[in-house]
Amino acid sequence: MATITAKIKQSLRINSPHFQNFIMGCLLFCLPGIYGAITGLGAGGGKPSSQSTSSDANSILYGAFTLFGWLGGSILNILKPRLTVMFGAIGYPLYVGGLWYFDRTGNSWFVLFAGAMLGMTAGCLWTATGWVSYVYPEEKEKGTFIVVQYMLHSLGSTVAAFIAFGVNKNEIKAQGVSDGIYITFIVIMCSSIIIGGLFVVDPRKVVRNDGTHIAIFQQAAILPELKAMLTVFIDPRILLLTPAIFVGEMATAMISSINSYYFNLRTRCLNNVIFQIIQILIPLILSFILDSKYVQRRRTRGIIGVAFIGTITLCSCAGLAAFIKENNINQRLYKARGHDWTDSAFAKCFVIYLFFGMLYSGLQIVIEWILAALTNDPAVLARYAGLFKGTGSLGICVSFLLDSRKVPYIWQLTVQFILYAIGLTGMLIVVLFYVTDTNYFIEETVIVPHIIEQQAKLEGLATEEQINHEFEKERRAEELAAGAGGNIPEITAV
Repeated sequence: MATITAKIKQSLRINSPHFQNFIMGCLLFCLPGIYGAITGLGAGGGKPSSQSTSSDANSILYGAFTLFGWLGGSILNILKPRLTVMFGAIGYPLYVGGLWYFDRTGNSWFVLFAGAMLGMTAGCLWTATGWVSYVYPEEKEKGTFIVVQYMLHSLGSTVAAFIAFGVNKNEIKAQGVSDGIYITFIVIMCSSIIIGGLFVVDPRKVVRNDGTHIAIFQQAAILPELKAMLTVFIDPRILLLTPAIFVGEMATAMISSINSYYFNLRTRCLNNVIFQIIQILIPLILSFILDSKYVQRRRTRGIIGVAFIGTITLCSCAGLAAFIKENNINQRLYKARGHDWTDSAFAKCFVIYLFFGMLYSGLQIVIEWILAALTNDPAVLARYAGLFKGTGSLGICVSFLLDSRKVPYIWQLTVQFILYAIGLTGMLIVVLFYVTDTNYFIEETVIVPHIIEQQAKLEGLATEEQINHEFEKERRAEELAAGAGGNIPEITAV
């Protein structure tokens, strides 16, 4: 019992990797989690007639998101996590305010401006949160760290979706969202700026439970960072993963558009609850697969993860194609339907929403795990995190653009399915040929956990010289942490 209490106490230190990852998850809860619920209502939380303007705003948003996602790794390496997430939090309440203004006045200028601002700030926020889940865990925990963040993000979306559903459950007629929902969401989002400022610590001060630091963190310079970012774009491993990253978030634009077009407000709210809840559950399965203690080879775990999400992809696309054909869903030819959950078509849609929720979350989690498995170097992983969000945003930008031009849903789905097939193939190739069982002892800035050192020494996998070098790196990391200034308060278990 004492040992368990000690472990809990260690994990609740503010400079613990687990606590820092939890804080990043809380930011995702308050920011994109709430934003995801607004988007999931269809038309950005507005009326079906506003879908075109919402799609244009989202195209601007994700266009800016793409650029600042790609630059996000360099920004993070220069500014460090605290300033990056505080800046990244600003755009979300601004954008929800823009949607609110548009929903009440019909004037689109503010929501288009806010969309551009959110794109810039969100690229930085997502890069920083993703980086923490890649860098702070030990290799055996990377899937778990990624999943914890994703579950908190989805929990935020679920809470917000339940708020919207509770308010609108008796609304049969398709209409906009109430002022109370907008105000509640904006207040929650603004609180995240305070959370980031109080609880996100300098990475040089983050210490594992065994007393070791994560890595040697040096201050980055602007020009070398930009040059290093360019090299990521020609990395063959990243090129193979690019189609999967590109298509990873495209489903949300199409599925929310169908939701807005085909159903009334209360049914859209219910569908959104379904979509978000499954994204809390499916990560648990992937965490078990990707960090499984029963499958020793990391490459094998990756193959199982890719196969699992590939099966979900096939089922999701086949089901939606049948639903579109059977119900003749084409936003170019017909006005919004406004169907209710009491209609016969809802049961099939319920299942489709479940599968697309699994696909949306599962594909991104597996891709992120693969990226995190390629290296432990913090500077490189910052660029990977930025590229992941930037390229994914480019995909969703294209998806919103297709929707705003009223490309038939069946053609949108066809494009996405082709990209899924290419992307999953690339993921499998990277896992087979580039993912190794460990990257410890081969990267100069990374500090190896003590237990890994001991195991490697006992098994003859590390020389005495390598062990001594790790000791020197830890000493250097302690010096840098001392130079970072500021005291780290300890949060103890109750």
